[in-house]
Amino acid sequence: MERLVIQRATTGDVLSYDYRGVTRDAFTRALSAVGTMPIAIPASQAKTVAADGLPMFDEWGTIVTLDDDGEIRFRGIVTELTYAGPEWKMTLSSVPTVLYGIPYDDTPYYGAEVDPASIVRKLVAHVQSYPDSDVGITVVGSTPVRVGSFSTQRRIEAEAYYAEKVADYNAENKKLQALKKIVAATRKTAATQRGSRADASKDVTAANKDVAAANRAVTAAKKALTAAKKTKDPAKIAAAQRALDAANATVAARKATVQDRIAARDGRDATLKTTNDRIKAQQADVDAQAAIVRTMKDRKDKASELKSAAQQQESEDGGAYALEPWEAQDCGRLIDDLAKDAPFDWVEEHYWAKDVPQTRIRIAHPRTGRRLSGSDDPTFQQGVNITVQLEPTTSGGDFANTVFGIGAGEGAGSVRRTISKRDNRIRRVATLQSKDVKSKQDMTTRLQPELVARQKDLAVDSITVANHPNSPRGSYSLGDDIYVQGDVPHYGRFGLWHRIVSITENTNGTTAVGLKLTDSFTYGAGVEA
Repeated sequence: MERLVIQRATTGDVLSYDYRGVTRDAFTRALSAVGTMPIAIPASQAKTVAADGLPMFDEWGTIVTLDDDGEIRFRGIVTELTYAGPEWKMTLSSVPTVLYGIPYDDTPYYGAEVDPASIVRKLVAHVQSYPDSDVGITVVGSTPVRVGSFSTQRRIEAEAYYAEKVADYNAENKKLQALKKIVAATRKTAATQRGSRADASKDVTAANKDVAAANRAVTAAKKALTAAKKTKDPAKIAAAQRALDAANATVAARKATVQDRIAARDGRDATLKTTNDRIKAQQADVDAQAAIVRTMKDRKDKASELKSAAQQQESEDGGAYALEPWEAQDCGRLIDDLAKDAPFDWVEEHYWAKDVPQTRIRIAHPRTGRRLSGSDDPTFQQGVNITVQLEPTTSGGDFANTVFGIGAGEGAGSVRRTISKRDNRIRRVATLQSKDVKSKQDMTTRLQPELVARQKDLAVDSITVANHPNSPRGSYSLGDDIYVQGDVPHYGRFGLWHRIVSITENTNGTTAVGLKLTDSFTYGAGVEA
């Protein structure tokens, strides 16, 4: 017998183990997706206040579990509430809906050769790590697939090493430039001193000329004295002698000046020599530092080469699996992408633990379900247990036998990949742009299901199945492959393998089964480029 168990979403507290007065519609379980169940309740009853003082039913505040004699058939969160006259209509979205719309905003994570299932566990744990976020979802299962490479870590290390060498080079080059400024200033001082020394040398030359002039005056005075002596005139002799004495005194004074100026010139020579010696020493420091700078530049250049090589390797293999808070990646969508690329399926499982309903996500690699082809397996045939006229769809407008993908990067540096399948039809190309794809291998993985999906020109999206001996409820499950047979006007009889991607258990006893062509799933199988 069915009963509804009501819980407070933020605490898990059970508010009622058997809430009455609610009517439900068909519930849908989906493969690797969120299911739904609509319910309705009289408006007067919906306003009930629970024992904790909060409304019994509240958007994103209430979890409803559909239990049938101990078997949990559906468990979901009230995500939409509509006031419809005398009753309230609510949409329950299965518990994993909490994973969607929540950005990853934790510390950056770079995973190398990590199981995608481990990443799912990390994302689920992250979503539930905040206050009022823990709804008790756990994750079980693993895969042999490994995503991410160590090239991102190597690139980070190479960039850090390059930054270190750039800093070393800049520091030593700064010292070199400072030394060059010092020697340049000293050279400027030397230039000034050479000018001053030249002036001193000119002063010595001028003083020597003055001495020569004074010597000539002495010679003239001596001649004048000799002439005066011939006159025997004491007055003239005395005058001539005084003139000679004065001339000799002038010579002595000017020779003293010459010595002073020579001393000044020699002093400037000594100062200039000291300065030139200092220039030699400073230039030696410059040369030694220049050698260090050349070494630092060589190391910087080699570090740059290592960095470029590491960046190229990361570009080629896609690098680590990155969770970066500045990208605000949706945790639910990340799980969808992991499931698509690995590939793996995930399904919800519900169980009781100490009288409290619980939900876990089970990861199945490469898939869940099986091919129902045995003699005892259910069959699905129009007119027998398929109760609604089949309406297969054709996809000629979407047909392609070549898929061209463009991933991360810009222009010529972007990740590009083309895969094809020759099928005796004219080449038609579909283009897929996905900037989150960082390597050619990841792009190939992304393109494979796209190519396969565009190969088929006939498919059945859904069937309605009776609770028939050929297909009793519970004999088929999410992920199973079933053979759908029918007869369509203007096309004729057909039989195609499809995979069950959703199951909606209608209240009238029939089951609506959502389908996708089996061939649209690759389970990791490759398509040759």
